[in-house]
Amino acid sequence: MRRITKFAIAAASALAMSLAPSIGVANAAKDAASAAKDAASAAKDAKKKEAAEPVKAEKPPVKPVSIAPAKEALANGEYHKAVARAWKSLKTAKPGGEAEEQARYVVGAGLEHSGFDYAAAYYYHLVAISRQAPELLPHAIRGLERIVRRLPAEDPALLVDLLGGSELGSLPAELADFVYYWQGLFNLRQGLDRWANERFARVSRAGYYAFATLYANSVRLLAPGNDKAHRLAVECFARRFGPTELHSALESLRRRGESDSRLLLTLKALIDEDGKVQVRYEALPKGWRIELAMLGFARVAAESGVLLQRSKETDEEELGRLFSYRVEIGGIPIYTRAPRFEDRAPLIKAVAKNSDDVRRIRGMALHSLGRLLFERKRFAAAYDTLGQIPSGTEPPADVLLERAWSKFKAGDPHRAMGLVFALDAPAFRDLFAPERYVLRGLIFRRFCHYRAARLAARRFFADYGKALARLRAGRPVAKIAQVRRAVLARGRGSELYRFVLRAERERSRIDQAQFKDWPKSARKHISSIYGRKLRVLKRELERVVDARSKIVAEEMLAVEEQANLLEYEVGQAIFQRLNDSGSWRGRRKAPKVPVSSRRTYYRFDGEYWTDELPSYKFNIDDRCVK
Repeated sequence: MRRITKFAIAAASALAMSLAPSIGVANAAKDAASAAKDAASAAKDAKKKEAAEPVKAEKPPVKPVSIAPAKEALANGEYHKAVARAWKSLKTAKPGGEAEEQARYVVGAGLEHSGFDYAAAYYYHLVAISRQAPELLPHAIRGLERIVRRLPAEDPALLVDLLGGSELGSLPAELADFVYYWQGLFNLRQGLDRWANERFARVSRAGYYAFATLYANSVRLLAPGNDKAHRLAVECFARRFGPTELHSALESLRRRGESDSRLLLTLKALIDEDGKVQVRYEALPKGWRIELAMLGFARVAAESGVLLQRSKETDEEELGRLFSYRVEIGGIPIYTRAPRFEDRAPLIKAVAKNSDDVRRIRGMALHSLGRLLFERKRFAAAYDTLGQIPSGTEPPADVLLERAWSKFKAGDPHRAMGLVFALDAPAFRDLFAPERYVLRGLIFRRFCHYRAARLAARRFFADYGKALARLRAGRPVAKIAQVRRAVLARGRGSELYRFVLRAERERSRIDQAQFKDWPKSARKHISSIYGRKLRVLKRELERVVDARSKIVAEEMLAVEEQANLLEYEVGQAIFQRLNDSGSWRGRRKAPKVPVSSRRTYYRFDGEYWTDELPSYKFNIDDRCVK
């Protein structure tokens, strides 16, 4: 304190002298003495205050808790203990250091194995974006990939900061494919088509992401856009499909003599005479986008189907055995391809690692191909293609209804009616498909069962009349219960709704007895993670409900118009029949059920068997007069 006081006096004197150079020596000395007196008084007051206040002892630094016990618990499968121990290490670790990243990773891994997927993804994400421990980066991204595939809906907020365009360095092949695939999708959604092409080009040509990338680019061809977007889309598709496959398809079509087919002309515009990709956009024929999209879907379905069968083999010699896949569009073969010997084992092993995901993408490809065939009025081909969809990959009710329409349009109303009746099974009790009543009525009218046709139309009004009345009364569309349920049962609405339910279910498990050994601060923080995420998810869900409720309402109004028209046409047909026929003679007889045959016939008693639903056939007699 004495040294400080002396320094203050000297500094005050020097300052006074420097500020008044023109004043006399006496005045300067007087001012300096006054300043020195003030400084001494201030120092004395500070000393008294310091003596009056109690001296606070500094807290000793917290000793970091070792992460080793948490790692050991994780390795031994004691995931609850791993989270508790890693949390203590996380709270005492130096911010931004490697120890903190290791603790975060162990917390994430423990949460994932304990069933808290979204909270685990949060910690994996922190490890991946901070990159303070480079050796943990592949493990964190692998954990994110596992969780992203399990989630019922994609979560862009979870990945955009990590994958939005950053370079993550050297990663194993399958993790690099995960990164490039999602980066390509994000770039597409932001309108960065060239960047998307560059990312998609990096995805390898084996495994789930190879099929997912080709499927995404096939869908991309059908999206609306300008010529620039279409040029980039077809260029990316051609390079992802591969010059070898394009050349095989072109040569196969040429050998069959299809010189004027739209697909052949399209392929000729994609490759040159040397079999290299060279897109000549101006030479593409009308309708080329649908042709290429169907070809892409067909290849995904054919190649993945064969590889899924071969992936069940484990013998190394069997992996190298020759196999081939035939790409067909609606039963019409386009080309056959046999992979090279050195490519066979890698292709099969890559599919075996993610067989469930490959099976799902195959179902999506077949569903998309079937819908395009229906639009092209190839109804029988659409029916057969939709029938190849693996069970459990696409909504079964949608597939049944689309197959029913395909059979009806193809001229087989008996099979179509069987599929329509299958939709009455208890499993589809909450199904929103108002057009099924119109289809049922159309089939009954086809066989002159006019009363049944009218009842089918009236059944529509019985099921949807209240919703239509509320719609006309001006009630907000999203507030109509039946409309809201329809949005939550299909597409993006269904995905987000299931995501919300899953997040709520995970959060509710935090207070279970088995997690009581977690520190209170850990449980509170994990709960806050879910709270923030649920608020975001629910806002997004309401936005989707508001937007898609209008589409559902328009669909209901369109079906109502068709039902009214059906009732009018049925009434007109009854009147016309009574005037023209005059009698019931000439009525076609109902088909007789054979007494003995290879098939067994049963009278339908209202009992449904799930595995039999796609095979129902309704034997309805024809009452129409010849």
